[in-house]
Amino acid sequence: MDKKEQEILQNCHEYLIQNIRPLRLIDKLYSDKILTSDESEMLRKEATANGQNRLLLVDMLPKAGPNAFSSLMTALREADQSHVAERLLEELNKGMCMYVVARGCS
Repeated sequence: MDKKEQEILQNCHEYLIQNIRPLRLIDKLYSDKILTSDESEMLRKEATANGQNRLLLVDMLPKAGPNAFSSLMTALREADQSHVAERLLEELNKGMCMYVVARGCS
């Protein structure tokens, strides 16, 4: 996951903690090789959804490699959590617009 994607997760952290239903994402992230079997099991053992989300967003996804963000977006859409994916996409687009303005492009 690149720095911009990590920044998006950080900027949206509170929203993500409150809105992601993590158990619906684990299998997809595991099959995409974003999560290891140990990480998947650790998430399943965490007592609350908020705790699962913190583990996923802070400890696992940022270190999971270059495909982690796109896999998360796909998993969110496939798990009927498109509203969360759209929020992340808005944040990504907002960052791109700021980059274009800073560079003086139109």
